[in-house]
Amino acid sequence: MVIAPFEQLECGVICSRKYSLLAVDRNRARRLLWESFRLLKPQIAACRIVLIPRRKFKEYSLHQAMRDLSQALKQSGVLSEEK
Repeated sequence: MVIAPFEQLECGVICSRKYSLLAVDRNRARRLLWESFRLLKPQIAACRIVLIPRRKFKEYSLHQAMRDLSQALKQSGVLSEEK
């Protein structure tokens, strides 16, 4: 995950063939990250974020993906505690 300060919130998801040779697996990982980001978006400060899934995402549910993403964003200091 790469984060840089910016005036508005922007997010990109990168999932290459190195993650999996199957497009189905890569697309599922992208969808999990996008949906997790969408649900957390109101709590995230303005910045640019690039999300890259790791292989453990193959077994993740949406809840697990949101938990890991929110934890990473809290560590980087861009996720507020408010709902």
